[in-house]
Amino acid sequence: MKSESGIQRLFSEKLCPDEIKHDGNSAIEEILNSLLHAIGAGMSIAGLVVLLLLSANNPSPWKYTAFSVYGSSQIILYLSSALLHASAPFPLLQRHFSRLDHASIYLLIAGTYTPITLVILRTPLGWTLFGIVWGLSIFGFIMKMWVVKKPNIVIDSLYIPLGWMILMAIGPLARTAPPGFLLWAIIGGVTYSLGFIFYAWKKLPYSHVIWHLFVLAGSIAFYLGFAIYIAPVAMH
Repeated sequence: MKSESGIQRLFSEKLCPDEIKHDGNSAIEEILNSLLHAIGAGMSIAGLVVLLLLSANNPSPWKYTAFSVYGSSQIILYLSSALLHASAPFPLLQRHFSRLDHASIYLLIAGTYTPITLVILRTPLGWTLFGIVWGLSIFGFIMKMWVVKKPNIVIDSLYIPLGWMILMAIGPLARTAPPGFLLWAIIGGVTYSLGFIFYAWKKLPYSHVIWHLFVLAGSIAFYLGFAIYIAPVAMH
């Protein structure tokens, strides 16, 4: 008898729809979760193209680099999340996507900071914030992907304070960024943060679907801020 390959082993265990209960989510919830973030992945790809085209109005290597990093982080986050929930019938495969999904949150946070620190705040403070956020995000990504196999309160609790670390530079940011961008950024940050309530509210039916809607809304808010107020205009 031939031994199973690594890929075959990932698909060796298959659940029936009524057996699916990943993280408390039913089969229909997993379908909705996967669909929502598959849409998010598609929007992220299209959005990245639009940002780069808008940047051509006032081209800058900083813009192209920063928006490429930002857009790529969104694509990775939404694609990994869609694959995580689409793989619900295959628990072994889903376990791998689960680590990537949770780790990718750190990439999205750092990716969102990148245009803020490299395009709007390209100052010593901006570079310092860039280094701190990316350093902590890489640490969190590595821990989630390869070190911590189970939920960990220390690693999981980094998401929100890391996201709000921008308050370190709120004064210079308020003086430099267009007010419209600040409004959309605040809406995005608050929306992401409120979404964590539903992420933690496991007993609420469709709580994870609601969480995904908040994530999409937060991403759209930040994107509108970048697309309307940063990409097409001349920055220092």
